[in-house]
Amino acid sequence: MTLKSVSDSRQAGGLNALKNNSTLSGCETPHRPYMKATDNERKTVYYIRPDCKSWSCPYCARNRANLWRFYASYGGDLLLANGSKLMFVTLTSHELVRSLTAGLAVWRSAWPKISAKMRRRSNGMQYLYVPELTRAGSFHVHLITSCELKTRWYKDNARAAGLGHQAKAVAIASGVECGGYCTKYLTKAIALQGWPKHTRRVNKSQGWPRPPKVETPYNWSCVGSDILSVKASVRAYARHGWQVVTKLELFDTSPLLVT
Repeated sequence: MTLKSVSDSRQAGGLNALKNNSTLSGCETPHRPYMKATDNERKTVYYIRPDCKSWSCPYCARNRANLWRFYASYGGDLLLANGSKLMFVTLTSHELVRSLTAGLAVWRSAWPKISAKMRRRSNGMQYLYVPELTRAGSFHVHLITSCELKTRWYKDNARAAGLGHQAKAVAIASGVECGGYCTKYLTKAIALQGWPKHTRRVNKSQGWPRPPKVETPYNWSCVGSDILSVKASVRAYARHGWQVVTKLELFDTSPLLVT
């Protein structure tokens, strides 16, 4: 399936607003490295300190949730514009499963079976899903998919794959709805501690539409996490007449032209 493109203004405005490389960051992870890039023609050097982008960091988790809201909305709009129908599906784990670890284990066994049946029913099926552990301890998965199947089908086939008999499927009319669902359940997941290491908070099919990557014109190199080394690098460029561009409040570049 060849996907239509969306407007340039939406791609640039939505994605650029969410790509945060600011050195004035709320990221709470210590010992993050500083990065440097140079523009030889302008004799300008740039310094940034990227966020850790970890789900365990509250600041970065919120940013990642916002970014996935955009990805869900973008992909949903593009799929709908190209003739796909979208469904929001909630699947539950077995009623005897009452922990995050057990819920994930059961899901990882069941999903390949269910998704294989879905693909046989819907050629080119795309999906994006977010897992959730409820306050009661039951494990749910919230799925956005281009596969048009009814609630009854999910109830029967989820149970046969080892999941719970509770399931629901409703139609989605817009990409905004996709983003809303994604944000709702990611926000709940962020509040939950104890996710096993390397657990993906969002999973998607390879064909779920993604916006074009915003490429940086610079080649970034790592300066390290030692602030003294970073300051020494800043001073060295300033002594040689380079303009130092950084938003780091730690640096006052005006008096750096010293002997």
